[in-house]
Amino acid sequence: MKSSSTRHCRSLREKRSRCSSLSSLFICARCATEIVDRQVLKVNGLTWHLKCFQCSVCAVSLSQHNSCFIRNKEIFCRTDYNSTFGIKCTRCGLQVSANHWVRRAGNDIYHLACFACFFCKRQLSTGEEFGLMENQILCRLHYDIMLQNLQHMSDKGNIIHLDGDLPIQYLPKPPKRPRTSFTSEQLQIMQTHFIQDKNPDAQTLQRLADMTGLSRRVIQVWFQNCRARQKRNPLHDSVPPQDRYQTFAMPFLSDNRYFLPSGRPETH
Repeated sequence: MKSSSTRHCRSLREKRSRCSSLSSLFICARCATEIVDRQVLKVNGLTWHLKCFQCSVCAVSLSQHNSCFIRNKEIFCRTDYNSTFGIKCTRCGLQVSANHWVRRAGNDIYHLACFACFFCKRQLSTGEEFGLMENQILCRLHYDIMLQNLQHMSDKGNIIHLDGDLPIQYLPKPPKRPRTSFTSEQLQIMQTHFIQDKNPDAQTLQRLADMTGLSRRVIQVWFQNCRARQKRNPLHDSVPPQDRYQTFAMPFLSDNRYFLPSGRPETH
């Protein structure tokens, strides 16, 4: 996360040193004035007044902190450094934390819920083929439709600019009622929790939504359907056959294959 120009400073208290007004001349890296205080803060070869050692974003004093981040002589607390320079989701632009489930397409990183087709809004599953156009993700179906539309426009002699928006009449229409489908990973998480708690509260639903990449409403409806099936058939399994899964290990989500407009499918 830290570039070559970024240094992580630790043990700031140990960096303090008493200075003699006669032996050395210290210039504050923040206010550019001479430091004549009895104490001077030295970090990575730079010096500060104690009062000037503040986060460049939130202005909180870092002189009593054990760590900080410095980039281009600017000081940051951990929170503001991560929000400013941390990894962000290509689609929503929000920060990707270490505990987030993500998908990767080439050099781009997406939240699990953000990795969905631009047209039909369907979340794509692990190993599913997809296309990239204008930095937008398309499922294989709508990617093929888009290529057909582009070919049709080219055959009619229209000028195609791939760096701009396509005319709306050439865009494929999304289905009115897309059917929600679940991956094996998502089903495993929900079914495991259903055994422990058949009626989760709002906080638990949100936690499951973060883990699966599904919306909280979709998960809530899934639990409602399972409870209804169990109530109708108390002696039978409440999980429908199409939602059952086989136990398997899933330590990480693998990268997906995707199609580029001008080439064969590549694996990253």
